[in-house]
Amino acid sequence: MKFFITLTIILFNTYIFAQNTPNGLVLYGHKQSLGMGAPIGIDYNATLTFSNNKSSYVCKKDSLEGGHVNEHITSRSGNTITLSQKITNEKGFIYFYDKNKNISKSRDIGFMYVKEPIPKINWKISSESKKIGDFVCSKATAHFRGRDYTAWFTTVIPLPFGPWKLQGLPGLILEAYDTNKEVYFYFKSVKYPYNGEAFIEDPDPTSENKKWITFDDFKLATIKAYNRGVENFRLVTEQNSDNIIESKKPLMKNAYLEVFDH
Repeated sequence: MKFFITLTIILFNTYIFAQNTPNGLVLYGHKQSLGMGAPIGIDYNATLTFSNNKSSYVCKKDSLEGGHVNEHITSRSGNTITLSQKITNEKGFIYFYDKNKNISKSRDIGFMYVKEPIPKINWKISSESKKIGDFVCSKATAHFRGRDYTAWFTTVIPLPFGPWKLQGLPGLILEAYDTNKEVYFYFKSVKYPYNGEAFIEDPDPTSENKKWITFDDFKLATIKAYNRGVENFRLVTEQNSDNIIESKKPLMKNAYLEVFDH
């Protein structure tokens, strides 16, 4: 009987803690410099709102940039100059997680609504640490969908969320990047607990008369879009060359965050 009472108290306290866990809000910089070899490309504002069980990461949204943006950005790396387009839209890109239901929902590239189980990332946690803002963070590394990532997370906020699709660590990810920081999520500020108007946005395809697709369908559509882009690149190269030469095939990682076999 004594064991039963003790177990009941522990479970009750755990339930109360889960119910009372406050919401949080993280502001990030979301920098994309695909194919540039350094973090010199387009810089977006991004937000992560979260509770004990759910999170929602939003970027490339009109309201986060002070209004709609559609402009060309020039970036320089050594003698190489790259022209990129910075563009936002009303809804933005949304990446939502519900860890209790083990479900991921996103409004992703191509404005496709994708639903899948929360992807498993095999993080390796090291003893290395550094301070980000007021938080001492630990280092973790993993290979995820075509890129090698480093993430810095804090167990002061012991929730497994982070920017974009990066998650699954024993603390909130405040900074993350791939090998050359061509994909770079950097910390600006955090409010925890947060009692403001921000909410954990769950993407809804019916708002655009669309339907959910699987991750396999999303992967196939992305590969097809990449192959179309490669063919267009080849045609443009041939049309602008006096002699037809073998041009170097563009890499998928220079155009997409996620890199698939194709």
